[in-house]
Amino acid sequence: MHEGSRTDILSYLEDMGVRFNAIGIPLVRVSLSLDDFHPEVVGRSYAWHRTQGREEIDRRYTPRRAESYWDSPVRVIHEGAAAVRRRLEDPQVPLDFGVTRELKATGVTDYAGLVLRFSDGSRQFISFATDRAGGFSDEDLTAFDTLLPFISARIEIEHARRSTEQLLNTYLGRDAARQVIAGTIRRNAGNAIEAIVLASDLRGFTRLADQLPAPAVIEALGEYFEAVAQPVRRAGGDIIKMVGDGILAIFPLGERTPARDAEAAALALDAVRQAVAGLAAASGAVLPAGVGPLRAGFALHAGEVTFGNVGARDRLDFTVIGLAVNEAFRLEALTKTLGVSAVTSARFAAMLGHDGLRSAGFHVLRGVREAREVFTAV
Repeated sequence: MHEGSRTDILSYLEDMGVRFNAIGIPLVRVSLSLDDFHPEVVGRSYAWHRTQGREEIDRRYTPRRAESYWDSPVRVIHEGAAAVRRRLEDPQVPLDFGVTRELKATGVTDYAGLVLRFSDGSRQFISFATDRAGGFSDEDLTAFDTLLPFISARIEIEHARRSTEQLLNTYLGRDAARQVIAGTIRRNAGNAIEAIVLASDLRGFTRLADQLPAPAVIEALGEYFEAVAQPVRRAGGDIIKMVGDGILAIFPLGERTPARDAEAAALALDAVRQAVAGLAAASGAVLPAGVGPLRAGFALHAGEVTFGNVGARDRLDFTVIGLAVNEAFRLEALTKTLGVSAVTSARFAAMLGHDGLRSAGFHVLRGVREAREVFTAV
């Protein structure tokens, strides 16, 4: 159908709907519900409609145990049924699902939900709806049954690729995931890049870990990581590591000009300010009992880092290393000494034209021979 090229799921559903219509099966809607691999939820739905176009439903996904799940034919298929059909023209047909009630109100005459079997044994869900008088014919249903194994295989391939990308993005970060997918997996290989480096450390973590049960500590860490990661990603950065209570992130600089450097530095500094504000705003409603307002130290530096694979033969880590990374964490330690939330290096300050920054004097960083000028945000 697509000559071996990759096609995203929504495009595939649209092409399927158009082709079924072209051979005389007047579909008004094709819908798909798939299990998903995401840290917070379990499912994602897709739909194509003949007049309304394509839609990825519930972009933040829908928990399987939500009320909408119990009121859907997806649940019936997951529980073992091979098919669910509702002839919506029949006044006696039970309108026992939310989707069938909605579709009947829009003029749909027949609805068929079928099990989509993946090679791992999982049961996914696909449905077809028509507005033709009389609904689906026996020949239509036979066509669905005949094509279903091929549809399932095609969707499983794309779903597996998307799930792999999603997992790699979640656990490695966007840039690392992109390189791993592209085949950059050789051990002890890396690329030197220019980047802004962000180092962060949660204040009082040792006390939290000592006084609170592990689930509460994990929950507090989750709020901290979320408060930092979201503004970093919006600013074009990538979280490279979350180790204990520390965060390492980079903002790759790409093709460098003074104007682009200043823009990247301004975005990175704004991300830090948003993170500080987000931590301060975290209230008892989201923090576990016994955890007060979260505070963290941040440092911004700039320089060359090496981005690549480090590790043992059978266990690699895609990370960044270099003097700029080391100095960023040494700088972050100064936030405690200076009593501030964020500091920057002189190199970063120069990129920004020192706008919004104030010199805090020269300080000796552990492991660095010469004292470095340090700046704080005004």
